[in-house]
Amino acid sequence: MTVDAFYGYASVLIFVPWLLLIAAPNWRFTEPVAFASALLLSLVAAWFTFHYLTNGEAGGSLLSLEGLKNLFRNQAMVLTGWFNYLSFCLLVGIWQVHDARQEKIAHLAVVPGLILTMLAGPAGLLVYLLVRAVRKGKWEVG
Repeated sequence: MTVDAFYGYASVLIFVPWLLLIAAPNWRFTEPVAFASALLLSLVAAWFTFHYLTNGEAGGSLLSLEGLKNLFRNQAMVLTGWFNYLSFCLLVGIWQVHDARQEKIAHLAVVPGLILTMLAGPAGLLVYLLVRAVRKGKWEVG
């Protein structure tokens, strides 16, 4: 399978767990499907990273800015970055849904943060944390 095909499939299939988190947060398979998706993306990213770092791909390295720049000249390493972004944001979305359920926050109040987490990562987490703080009356996580 080509790097372009991996990108295409992942960029479309990532919407399945996000749709579940947004539209069916209480379905018993939502969190397992979302977590399995994030895990799969993480494993593929780790494999690409290991494969290209151990092959000394074009002077690539994680130990210098120049080495990092060289790594991201490779399509597979760009894909690795994309998969890391997708999986991390999805894990944050899973946490938001899980935490909101425990804190008894209405799901409709969580949806804007979920959508923003899917699209802009940290901004969505911040929105959720603000909703959570307003709901609890204090800024506290943990």
